[in-house]
Amino acid sequence: MKHRAKRSDVVGIEIAPLIDIVFILLIFFVVTSTFIRESELEIELPTTVSASASGFEDSIEINISASNDIRIGGAVVTEPTVEAVAAQLRAFTDVTTNRRVIVRADAAAQHQTVVRALDAANLLGLSQVNLITMHSDG
Repeated sequence: MKHRAKRSDVVGIEIAPLIDIVFILLIFFVVTSTFIRESELEIELPTTVSASASGFEDSIEINISASNDIRIGGAVVTEPTVEAVAAQLRAFTDVTTNRRVIVRADAAAQHQTVVRALDAANLLGLSQVNLITMHSDG
């Protein structure tokens, strides 16, 4: 009679099913994840080509300083909210005509202050908004 060789039962983890499960989980999370929009504002970035000065004659100028003070036509906006900036714009100009708005912001100004100025112009229906930048020879 032959004796069978004793077989040792070694328990091991099989890698192939584990890799399959990991890939299925990866596909699940990629498909079900939501992607956040990178930009909520659609802004056409200015170029560094010099514009003619004649295009800015009948315009409203909004200046934003490094300390986030907003000035419209030389008058300081006391409360830096969208509604206050819109009220100052309304008092400064006849908003029935779609005049060009020029936003000049200091490089150290907070982006939120610039967005408030843009929102105020949008609130009044002023759609011709330009952001003025300085050309660097860099």
